[in-house]
Amino acid sequence: MKIKLSIIFTLFIALTGFSQSAFPYDFSKMEKRIILPAVLNEVSGLTDIDLQYVACVQDEFGTVFVHDLQAGKIVATNRFDNQGDFEGLTYTGNAIYILRSDGRLTEWSDFSINGNSGKINNYKLSLPTSDNEGLAFDPDHNRLLISGKNKPDIKNKKNERYIYEFDISTKKLQDEPAFILDLDELENYITENNLELFTAKKKINFSPASLAIHPVTKHIYIISARDFLLLVIDQKGDLLYIEALNPELFPQAEGITFLKNGTMIITNEANSGVPSLLTFEML
Repeated sequence: MKIKLSIIFTLFIALTGFSQSAFPYDFSKMEKRIILPAVLNEVSGLTDIDLQYVACVQDEFGTVFVHDLQAGKIVATNRFDNQGDFEGLTYTGNAIYILRSDGRLTEWSDFSINGNSGKINNYKLSLPTSDNEGLAFDPDHNRLLISGKNKPDIKNKKNERYIYEFDISTKKLQDEPAFILDLDELENYITENNLELFTAKKKINFSPASLAIHPVTKHIYIISARDFLLLVIDQKGDLLYIEALNPELFPQAEGITFLKNGTMIITNEANSGVPSLLTFEML
């Protein structure tokens, strides 16, 4: 069933109390900033393993890098493939999944931090988008959410961005998208809330680079690095909030995940600087 961002988001916000001033994070109060090693200059996918460890991939190497948040360093590198454009990453508590931009999904079952166990399977997904980057585990529905970065190859759909649904039990991609992001509705929200953007473009393109589900609220957070925007929707697809990402803090935000306690983690590609990992505690 298709779910479209509601055009009555203003009424929804009024009813739920989730407003532009009720975002549960304050980006001016960063908990921690970790400089990542140069091998992660193009860090893309990011996922939490537990309260101590997160894992990430970078565009060019078929390797899962495990980062210890307490020690502030990489503690394991686990190869699953050779070179490729690897973008999305998520952990289910048992398996780790890696998304290649062309739609190939890699499943590493029984994943361990040191990478010495488990089995690897690949699934080629028939996605109508040629560039796919975001990957998130939805435990309440036992599914993976996959965000298409570009417009779908469907006539008259250039102003829509799709989030697809992969059923973990059946290993099947659902025919219909789970969520549809309407760029016109995003523009209306930005205008009505007088949001100051950090892009010189007159019209946003919104190219989802990463997404994650909040462990407490179950809201879906979606980042568009190109537009310096963070979008929040609920499980019905209703738009809740948009945050403009200051490029001084987020020069190229390509990964987002949450720890079980609600701590938000965002990674930046180097973008002529250094790759970084930022953490923010929930208010």
